[in-house]
Amino acid sequence: MPAQNSTIHNLRFTSDTTPKPFVIVTPSHVSHIQGTILCSKKIGLQIRTRSGGHDSEGMSYISQVPFVIVDLRNMHSIKIDVHSQTTWVEAGATLGEVYDWVNEKNENLSLGAGYCPTVCAAGHFGGGGYGPLM
Repeated sequence: MPAQNSTIHNLRFTSDTTPKPFVIVTPSHVSHIQGTILCSKKIGLQIRTRSGGHDSEGMSYISQVPFVIVDLRNMHSIKIDVHSQTTWVEAGATLGEVYDWVNEKNENLSLGAGYCPTVCAAGHFGGGGYGPLM
């Protein structure tokens, strides 16, 4: 399976006629994202970000102009501070991973987020995905 299609859940965007990115960058550190943005702007590429690929409209992985995809799947760190009851989640962490981490740290803590464990934090917290207010 091509890297372009590896996380696409809406199969209508996997056809041969779907516009393909110039490159797909899978950063593991914030500095990789900064470098990608600077280089992309310098050579005139539009930037698309994706984390889980649940984008039903294809905004995170298609474009009619030359573009680069910043695939955030490798940025999935989760830090939980039980004392302050706060959680820091990177964009590529799935909601399932977040729920597991919260439960491992303290079974008395809970987190209200989405219903689909494979949706990534960036998409869900950015307004995508299904949640309790659906």
